[in-house]
Amino acid sequence: MSEVRIVRMSTGEDIIAGTDKGADAVTLNKPFVIIPMQAQPGKPVQLMMTPYMPYSAEDKVEVSKDKIVTIVKPKDDILKSYQANISQIITPNKELITETKLPKI
Repeated sequence: MSEVRIVRMSTGEDIIAGTDKGADAVTLNKPFVIIPMQAQPGKPVQLMMTPYMPYSAEDKVEVSKDKIVTIVKPKDDILKSYQANISQIITPNKELITETKLPKI
């Protein structure tokens, strides 16, 4: 069973994901990079999450254990934010909007 953890990579990235540990690698399920952002000096730092490897066709990434510095349990508020990110269902609009199909306002 996948446990949600924050993984600090040797590159400095913090990735939150469901984790499955293997002998030589850790599988990250639905990984997101945690990015601290500060709007202005003196303002509180906010955390933003963005998909890790967003152009991949898969929801899983296998990372060699030697590329991982540490693995920790996330704080509750970060875990809730991650769960909200992965639970969003996006249904793509498969119909192309053209001039003849513009919605009337």
